[in-house]
Amino acid sequence: MSGPSPELSLVTGPALSLVTRARRARRISATVGRAWLGLRTQRWIERNLAPRDMPARWQAQHRRNAEDLYQAAVELQGMILKAAQWLGARPDLLPPPSIEVLARLQDRVPARPYAVIRRVVERELGRPLGAVFQSFAKAPVASASLAQVHEARLCDGRRVAVKVQYPEIATLVRADLGSLRFVLRALARVERDFDWEPLIDELGQAVPRELDFVQEGRAAERVARDLGGRTDVRIPAVHWEWSTRRVLVMEYVDGIRIDDVAGLRSAGLSPKQVARTLIEVFAEQMLVHGFFHADPHPGNLRVEAESGRLVLLDFGLSKELPQDFRAAVLELAGALLLGQRERLGAALVRIGFSTRAGGEASLQAIAELLQNAAQGLRAKGRLDPALLARLRDELPERIRRDPIVRIPPHLVLVGRALGLLSGQLTSLGADLDLLPLIAPLVLERRV
Repeated sequence: MSGPSPELSLVTGPALSLVTRARRARRISATVGRAWLGLRTQRWIERNLAPRDMPARWQAQHRRNAEDLYQAAVELQGMILKAAQWLGARPDLLPPPSIEVLARLQDRVPARPYAVIRRVVERELGRPLGAVFQSFAKAPVASASLAQVHEARLCDGRRVAVKVQYPEIATLVRADLGSLRFVLRALARVERDFDWEPLIDELGQAVPRELDFVQEGRAAERVARDLGGRTDVRIPAVHWEWSTRRVLVMEYVDGIRIDDVAGLRSAGLSPKQVARTLIEVFAEQMLVHGFFHADPHPGNLRVEAESGRLVLLDFGLSKELPQDFRAAVLELAGALLLGQRERLGAALVRIGFSTRAGGEASLQAIAELLQNAAQGLRAKGRLDPALLARLRDELPERIRRDPIVRIPPHLVLVGRALGLLSGQLTSLGADLDLLPLIAPLVLERRV
């Protein structure tokens, strides 16, 4: 059983009326257009008037743009909500005021009515709900931009989690991607430095993959095989007999949310050990197997109370790293750990950073930030919190500035995952000795 290509996952679903398409396209165009006009106005003010409060003006403009996008996402949902959530996790693209506003969307996804969900499940499985499930909770345990999850029991009594795709979502994705691509291409013609098409390409690949639940199930099974030698991690099993491209039935696994530190401690679990397992599991996925769970936010990470095993949920956003990219990342990491400053620029170029001027010299600012972090890691075996905060704040800002004009596409999901993992480590209050965990994986696999 193999999943179809991402593009094919968008070919079905209820058709949108011309009026609906036009309304959504108009709303998208207006939102992007207002943002562009606002930024262009501030740029003119900065160049021609140079007011002293210019930094505050930019902050206010970024916040206005983000609030406008937030409202459009809440109103339209579907693809625009997904895109706004995606941007909210991309500090390399947007400034802090925008990230602060859009981050609120992670928890702003209303559930669909039970009647709608029931119709989808019955249509996909080709039989009444009661013929498959002994019980099916009417209220979801989780709802997201593309689907929601309900707890249920199969007729044989097995407890399962049922992920159900919203019926209209594939059609909305196809229509909204077309609208976004048209608007951003039009802006690129009048703005020389305006190149957001790589982001649309990225969304155009990632979101259709998330809509193919067969592919998600296969991703879960692949990670389970890759990590099969570990006893400290658990991946829920897929019930393929009741799963389709729009309904995914998996083993239900109880667990404590990884950010519930009080709950972990009350269960007798060590947050530091949980953090260590988290780092080891994701380092192994990325550096050894080259295929990883790319959405490790707290809702997708649990810890079993009795065993202490880490539980990974929701493999809709998974990523395979090409061998040449992995080799380049390992080369960069090896140069950092060994203090080989002269190799950093070449490694960044090999990874796929491109600059307006070209060459290695213009990447030196990023290389120096990374080198400072590596020096702290080598000296102390851990990253100093103040240095980590500086790296988190300054690196995205350096990337947004000239002369960096393109970020390697594979690094986008890697960076997003690492950012989310950093947040988990902070919430766990872990003071880990990272060098012994990471160095063997890096130095043994350098090419």
